[in-house]
Amino acid sequence: MTKTTNPNFNPTTKENYSYNYETLPYEKINTPGTYYFNPTGMLLRIPPEGVSQGHSPVIPFVWREECFVTKISDDPWVPISKARQLCANWDLPVNF
Repeated sequence: MTKTTNPNFNPTTKENYSYNYETLPYEKINTPGTYYFNPTGMLLRIPPEGVSQGHSPVIPFVWREECFVTKISDDPWVPISKARQLCANWDLPVNF
């Protein structure tokens, strides 16, 4: 089992966590981070390579309605327990 951590991540710095969440359409994601997938409650990790020009994979979602995500952290590798805590603070039901 591999551990997915960011070597530059410092859990003691508050800048790594978003305290005011931002909800936006999925296709408008343009910064790396950890996102809450509003339709299902799943967690999305978007690394810097996922939003850089010329990189792949690009992951399109086909949804009947506009699909929204909520950015919960600037760090794409935020620990699951912290992601759940942030979602709980905003009354977002989790499915991860």
